Amino acid sequence: MKEKSYFVCSNCGYESIKWFGKCPQCGEWNTATEFNVGLSSKTSPTVLTLNEALKTTKFDRLSTGFTELDAALGGGVLPGQVILLGGEPGVGKSTLALEICESFSRNKLKTLYVAAEESADQIALRAQRLLCQGLDQIMICSNNELEHVLEILNDNYSLLVVDSLQTMYSPEVGTYPGSIVQIRTCAEKIIERCKQLSVPSILIAHITKSGEISGPKLVEHLVDTVVYFEGERNTELRILRTMKNRFGPSGEIAVFEMAENGLKQVINPAFYETQDQLPGNCLACAVEGSRTFVVQVQALVSRTKSTLPRRVSNGFDMTRLLLLIAVIGRHMQLPIESHDIYVNILGGLKITDPGIDAAVVGALLSSMLDKRLGKTALIGEVSLDGSLRRVHRMKSRIEALRKIGIEKIIAPKVGEFKEENIQVIDSVKELGRIFEVK
Repeated sequence: MKEKSYFVCSNCGYESIKWFGKCPQCGEWNTATEFNVGLSSKTSPTVLTLNEALKTTKFDRLSTGFTELDAALGGGVLPGQVILLGGEPGVGKSTLALEICESFSRNKLKTLYVAAEESADQIALRAQRLLCQGLDQIMICSNNELEHVLEILNDNYSLLVVDSLQTMYSPEVGTYPGSIVQIRTCAEKIIERCKQLSVPSILIAHITKSGEISGPKLVEHLVDTVVYFEGERNTELRILRTMKNRFGPSGEIAVFEMAENGLKQVINPAFYETQDQLPGNCLACAVEGSRTFVVQVQALVSRTKSTLPRRVSNGFDMTRLLLLIAVIGRHMQLPIESHDIYVNILGGLKITDPGIDAAVVGALLSSMLDKRLGKTALIGEVSLDGSLRRVHRMKSRIEALRKIGIEKIIAPKVGEFKEENIQVIDSVKELGRIFEVK
């Protein structure tokens, strides 16, 4: 068997078959690390029909113990599925992983929890705080050396948890734990081993300052599912968002509440207040994945003497907010661009649905003109020409608003819906007439 050598930059992960002094990708000097890989002899590949593959493939999903999380993953965890779980420090990643292990243990399924950052005593204290019951089938390994973990892992286990991927260490790679080469190497070996044994795994990952998972982007391509755990530190709500899922739809979310004894799933989350809406508040209905949520948009528009007015947005895309401000100033001839503007989505939810554009505009106008909207909800996407466009799943949005007793819904034309409480408008100019803006 012949060996082939290649060089990898320990800083950015750049690969080359030739040695380099300065990395062509990141510009760092003396970061080339040599690796040797064996070239196996040629073997004929195995070819199967889809019918044969279906007969030998296991489709039995395992429950995580949370119905909301199972729904976000497409029905549960499949054998051999590798889940990459990312989130900010303190958001509850380790707590969620330990509660999933507890659910497996209560069902007499053996799990291996690799605590590369903590000791077994610390994990035991967390389990005591969470009031975990079934602990007999949870095995703790406080070792960050990858080869030792892979030796322990066998087909007797039903779940592997690695906490965290950035602290794992492989002696074959000469760099420090957490480097790009280490993260990629450890991820590849864990994925290969889990696929061979058909053992599902959860890889907990750190995130960078920009909110992305630390390490090479290749890791996100290798795993089967990528989920982000979001949540504001001053709120108890936690939102798990599926960014990638090979075995189900992506974009699904699950809502949890952080309590004293761990995470509790929220079946019907409320991101709004039921009392009368004060100026600057507006209700809308957002769609995230396959779920609809009634959300409350809050806005504050105040005069400023500064030449550079402030723009602050929490839970709503800043670029989208700047677009809506420009549309209001251009098509309604209002001096909103010279004001300080603050926008917030109640409950800490981050909205990516453009269907709440009209609600953001309504909240901005309500705050600027100091007029209440009352029990009124706005639905629609605002385009650059000032028109209000229909968004997908209008019927489900309207039904969700009706359930909470909304008296009036303002939206673009909704097709077959002809209800007394639906007012049809086509542009932000018509929306301005509601506030008596000519």
